[in-house]
Amino acid sequence: MSTAYRLFRALPGPVRGLAETVLRRSAEREVSALLPGWRGAGRRLVVGPLNTAGQAWRWARAVEAHTDVEALSVRMQPRHGASTLGYPADVEVPAAAQVRGLAPYRDLVLAATHVLAEGGRAVLDDVHHRTVLDDLPALADAGVTVGVLVHGSEARDLRAHAERYRSSPFREEWDERLHRMQARVEQTQRLLEEVRAQRLPLLVATPDMLEHVPGATWLPIVVDVEAFRTARPPLRSSRPVVLHAPTNPRLKGTEVVERVLGALDAAGRIVYRQLQGVPNARMPEALAAADVVVDQVVLGNPATLLIETMAAGRLAVAHVAPEVRAAMAASDPLGEELPALEADAETLRDVVEQVLADREAAAAVAARGPAWAARNHDGARSAKVLGETLLGDVDGRG
Repeated sequence: MSTAYRLFRALPGPVRGLAETVLRRSAEREVSALLPGWRGAGRRLVVGPLNTAGQAWRWARAVEAHTDVEALSVRMQPRHGASTLGYPADVEVPAAAQVRGLAPYRDLVLAATHVLAEGGRAVLDDVHHRTVLDDLPALADAGVTVGVLVHGSEARDLRAHAERYRSSPFREEWDERLHRMQARVEQTQRLLEEVRAQRLPLLVATPDMLEHVPGATWLPIVVDVEAFRTARPPLRSSRPVVLHAPTNPRLKGTEVVERVLGALDAAGRIVYRQLQGVPNARMPEALAAADVVVDQVVLGNPATLLIETMAAGRLAVAHVAPEVRAAMAASDPLGEELPALEADAETLRDVVEQVLADREAAAAVAARGPAWAARNHDGARSAKVLGETLLGDVDGRG
C-alpha cells in the first residue's frame, strides 16, 4: 500500500467522498475522450475486451466491410502493462482509468445491439475479475445479444493435449505456471458450461479448439492479405533465411527450433533469425525478408503467424494435426489442403533438410499460400460466420 493511498484512506469520510467524486469525474472525462461513439447504424457490434493478436479489431473491420453492421473493437489494457505489439483497437482503455470512470464506456457497450465477449470476460467493467455471465442481466435489459469467443489457451485442456500430441509442451513435468494455466482452463470450461446452458453463440478462433470447446463454431482469423504480399519469390538464395517469431517460446517449441535451426545456421546451410517483440506493423517487412517461417512445432494450432506467412508467400512450417488440416481443407472453397509443411519437435530437422534438398517443391507449396490466405482469411468468411451465428440476418456487401 502506497503512502499516498494510506494518507487518502486516513481522510475524514466526507472529504474522502468528495475526493472520490473528483477522481471519478476526471477518469470519466478521460474515458469519454477515448470513445469514438456510434455512427447510428441499425446494428452495432462490440468485440472485446482483449483484442488478442489484434483479432477483435480485424473481425470488427471484416464485419463493416462485408455487412451493414457497425462494429467497434475494445481492448482493456492489462494492469501489468503488457505490450500490445502495436495492434490497433477502436477503444483502448488505460489501466488507470479502469479503477473508476468506466460509466461512459459502459454506456457505449449498452448502446450496442450485439457483443462478442473474448474469453468470456466481462465487457462492462472489471474485465480482469468478472465474466460476461455477470454482465448478462444488464445486457439483456438493454436488448444486447451476446456471444462468446474463445482464443485458445484459456480453454485448451493441458492434460488432454498432452495425451493427444506427442510433442505437447504439457507432457513435461508441470511447474507452477502450468498448474495456473490448467486452473484457468478449468475455470473457463465451467463458464462455457453456463454459456451453453444459456444457449449463447459460442465461437473459437482456430479449428483445433473445436476439440476443446464442444458445440462451438470456428470463426476464422483475419489478416490484411494485401499488406503481406511481396514480389520476391522465396528459396532462391544459397542460404535461405529461416525465421522463428515466438510470442510464447514454451508454447511454440522454441527450444527445439533454436537447436535445429541454430545447428543448420552454424553449418552454413541457412540463416536463422528469431524475432521477438516486433510491432505488428513491421511483420510484413520481416516476413518478406524471410524464405521459410517455422511457426510452432508443439501446440498444433494454426494461428495468426501461420496465416500471415502464407499471405506473404513464404514457406510455412508448423505442427497442425491431421484432423485440423482436414477441417481447414473442407472449409476452403476450393477444397485445397493447407499449404504449410507439417513438422513437430521430432521431425523438424528432417523437414527442413527436405526443403533444402528440393527447393522447387517447397517453393511450389509457398506459392499457394497467398491465394489460400485470401480465400479463407481476408475477412469475408469471418463476417459470414458472425452473421450466421451472432448477428442474425444481415445484409451483405459481397
